[in-house]
Amino acid sequence: MYHYTLQLPLILEFLQSLNLFIYLCGMTDYLKAVIETQLIGAFRVAITMPLEHVLDRIKTYKQSKLGITYLQSFRDIKGARGYLGLYDGFYPSFLRNMFKQYYRWPMMIFIPSFLKDHIDNSSLNKILTGISIGLFESCLITPFERLKTLKMTTMSTGFGYLKYITLDSIYVGFRIQTTRQVVSWTNYLYWDHKLRYALKGDPSQKLSLVNGLIASFISSVLNIMAVHPIDTLKTLVQMESNQGYRKIPLFQAFQLVFQQHGLSGLYAGWQARIIAYFCQAALTTPTIDYLERNYGIAKRNDK
Repeated sequence: MYHYTLQLPLILEFLQSLNLFIYLCGMTDYLKAVIETQLIGAFRVAITMPLEHVLDRIKTYKQSKLGITYLQSFRDIKGARGYLGLYDGFYPSFLRNMFKQYYRWPMMIFIPSFLKDHIDNSSLNKILTGISIGLFESCLITPFERLKTLKMTTMSTGFGYLKYITLDSIYVGFRIQTTRQVVSWTNYLYWDHKLRYALKGDPSQKLSLVNGLIASFISSVLNIMAVHPIDTLKTLVQMESNQGYRKIPLFQAFQLVFQQHGLSGLYAGWQARIIAYFCQAALTTPTIDYLERNYGIAKRNDK
C-alpha cells in the first residue's frame, strides 16, 4: 500500500510535464483532459494489477467453492497449477482493465460536469453518473468477466476456455453483471464525493494524503458491504458447473446461498477483495480529486 502511495507524486509530476507538451502542441482543454485521464488509468492498472489479480484469483475461487478457507483455496490452486495458477485468467482480466481506462475516467469527470448544467444536487448527479457508467460498462466487460471466471474456476490449462466465445455463452451473467456494476459505481461515486468534500471543505483545495487514505478506506468498506454479495452470485452464475443459478431470479439466488451458507457464503472472499479495492481506491480517490479540480465540477465551485 505504501508503495502504491509513493507512485502518486510521480504520476502527478508526469502529468504536469504532459500539460506543458499539450500546451505547446496547441491541444484543447477537452483533449488534454481525455489524454490525461486515459494515461492515469493505464498507470493505475500497471501499478496495481500484479497484486490485484492474485487477490481476485483467490477470491473468485473461494466464491466458487463456498465454505472452504483461504488456505484450502491456495492449496487447491497451487496443487492444480503451481504458483502460476495464481495468475490464471490474467489475460482477460488485464485486457478488461486496460480497455476500461479508455472510457471510465472521462465518463467519471465529464458526465457530472454535463449534468451540473441541469441538476443542482451533487449527490443525485453522482448517482446518475454511476448508473450511466454501470449500464454502459456492463455491455462491454461482461465477456471479459465471463472468460476470467471460467479460467479461474475450471483449473484448465492453456486457452481451452476460449471455446465459450459464442454470443449465447459469452454474455452469461449479463443481468447480474449489470446489477453489480450499477450498485458498485453509484455507491462508490456517491460516498467518494461525500467523503472527499467533507474532509477537505473547500472544493478547490487539494486532498491531503491522510484524508485521501481515510476516504479510500471508508469508501472501500461501504462498497464491499453493498457489492460483495452480488459479486459472489455473479461468480456462481458465470462459472460453468453451477448452471442452476442461471435459471432462477436474483432474489431467489440470494435466498438459496443464504439458507445454505449464511452471510459467510454471500461474503465469501471479502477480505481479499477489500485489500484489492483499497489499493484501487488509494489511487483512484486522489486522481478523481485532481481531475475534478482541473476539469470537473470542483472547478466550477460546486460542493
